[in-house]
Amino acid sequence: MRMAAKVALLGALGMAAAASAADHPDFTGTWERYPPSGEKADPRYAPTPIPDPPLKPEYKAEWEANQAKLKQREEEHQPAGDNYVHCIPDGMPAMMMGMFPMEIFQRPEQINITQEAFNQTRRVYIDQKLPKWDEVDPSFYGASVGHWERDTLVMETTGIKENVRFRWTPHSEAMKITERMRLLAPDILQDKITVEDPYFEKPWVYSYSFRRMKDYKLQEYVCEDNREYVSEDGSQHLRIDK
Repeated sequence: MRMAAKVALLGALGMAAAASAADHPDFTGTWERYPPSGEKADPRYAPTPIPDPPLKPEYKAEWEANQAKLKQREEEHQPAGDNYVHCIPDGMPAMMMGMFPMEIFQRPEQINITQEAFNQTRRVYIDQKLPKWDEVDPSFYGASVGHWERDTLVMETTGIKENVRFRWTPHSEAMKITERMRLLAPDILQDKITVEDPYFEKPWVYSYSFRRMKDYKLQEYVCEDNREYVSEDGSQHLRIDK
């Protein structure tokens, strides 16, 4: 009887776990930024505008100087001089608004998000404890954990390198990114982002929206591909620094 009861209990737990997983929305698939360029957004699903970072005065001067430099480069029709020029990926949180589609693979214990640009992949481990920022080796994507609050996936990330910046915004290694991801409609995904950092006077909050792409398959993206050029004789070459 004891063995039978144990088997029944394990079976019930297994069914409960399966039911719990089934209760969560499935984000698996390929997504593009919404609205796509040139398309008007449905107000119900539109992303929120991204405000200027709420930097403290001692850090805001550096950001304003960089913004002036960026404006000058745009007026001169020159590259911005950001990571893309150096074949360096976006990192977090910028990769979540990459110029190309992203792909999500969802399992009960882990969610992987891959951005086509630079083949960037971040891994979010479900129901694990977020390490302290000084316990993590700083990286482009940091350490990410997540948990479900009903239909919303809450993801927390820390351990981002100081030179990995979104909109040239300075930050410390203690920066923490919290995302709340949920479906606004069957094929519309929202990612609400809150960035907290000692450099900020208050949290920096904004959101992205994405639309499901049912038939799109992510393409390989290697930065060297952007260095191809055609010479005067019409032949193609790969420009690689020596």
